[in-house]
Amino acid sequence: MRRFLPFALLGVSIMSQTATLAPVHAAALADDVAPADHTAIQAILDSQTAAWDAHDMTAFVADMAPDVDWINVVGMHWHGREAVLRAHTAFHKMPMFAHSSMIPGPVEMRGVAPGVILVVDHTRLEGMGPTPGGGTYPTTGSIMTLVFIRQGGRWWIAHGHNTNVDAHAAAHDPSRPPG
Repeated sequence: MRRFLPFALLGVSIMSQTATLAPVHAAALADDVAPADHTAIQAILDSQTAAWDAHDMTAFVADMAPDVDWINVVGMHWHGREAVLRAHTAFHKMPMFAHSSMIPGPVEMRGVAPGVILVVDHTRLEGMGPTPGGGTYPTTGSIMTLVFIRQGGRWWIAHGHNTNVDAHAAAHDPSRPPG
């Protein structure tokens, strides 16, 4: 019983915390990001777009935390700004990205905790060359989830995960209302 009690208390603690998450999450779905923070984060996104288009990967990673975690569209997981820089620099030397440009789309932001903002950024790439395997890069766009943290008086990207949009699957999204 003594061994079980800490786990039981942990379960009660988690359940009570989970019960309080639902209203917080629902409230956070509203645009609760302060205008100054929204502007600062949008400026970082704009800077990344400009850096991508200039193929300047040093500028692309400039607003990433030193210990950033980054997952690209094919599931490569890079730990740290230097790894993200090395990978993006190598990819931008390949025909696939060498002449690409990023077309920004809608951006969604919401606060998830003090000093933490979740961003969902829709983009599309144009001017793509063949993939390393010789295939065609998808033109349907991508959705990137970014976690921004406020440290040292400014916003940093702490985590990024990019996913290509599968247009066929998206057309059959079961979460959308019928009609």
